[in-house]
Amino acid sequence: MEKYKKAHLWLIIPFVIAILGFMRSYFLDFFNADFRQHIHGLSAIAWYGFVIWQPYLATHKQLKKHRKYGVIGVFLAGLVVASALATIPNNIQGAMAQETPNPVAPPFFLYGVSFFDFVSIIGFGASVIIAIMKSKNLDDHALWMISTVFWAMVPAFARLTLVGYVMTTGELTNFANIAMASTPLILIAIAVLMYKFKRFHPALVAVFIGNLLVYTIKPLGESEWWIRIAQALFG
Repeated sequence: MEKYKKAHLWLIIPFVIAILGFMRSYFLDFFNADFRQHIHGLSAIAWYGFVIWQPYLATHKQLKKHRKYGVIGVFLAGLVVASALATIPNNIQGAMAQETPNPVAPPFFLYGVSFFDFVSIIGFGASVIIAIMKSKNLDDHALWMISTVFWAMVPAFARLTLVGYVMTTGELTNFANIAMASTPLILIAIAVLMYKFKRFHPALVAVFIGNLLVYTIKPLGESEWWIRIAQALFG
């Protein structure tokens, strides 16, 4: 238990990245967001808070509360998965409706990111389920739970990186370029965790591979066969 005593402090970092990443697109536009966006945004932020709070309880002699509040986590995770899945059709419909390509989110990005998003959502949900099943094994439970923040990190970190890019260069670029440029830092963070725990834990390996799929966004988004599949599945 001792090696996870500061886990809640480290997990504040992705929480702050999520807040800052979605500051412009969600929090500063809060009253114009629709119901779906609110469910997704608030449940995702609540999940980050939950993942911070739970290890604090577990490592500070409050295991009964940790187990009790775990039920809330199941509900939150369900909201995150359901609301995230609901964003994919919205993205595909947005791509189909674009007459003039959006410089930040052009059609190829919206089509390509649908695959990445789908895999990330399933990966997140599966990690939560496995963490629950492994609740009696400390390392397995902790690492599967910690991995959930990395399944959800690319959208937030890419948005934050885009803000920095625009402020630095004064130019816009598409999300695909930003995501591909910023994801290596996420991969490095996962690799550092593997090194720290001296093992290639399945939870960390899975989320590492999942984040690598960000490099399929552009080729898939420009592929006619995937565009047809995306339109059929999500359009």
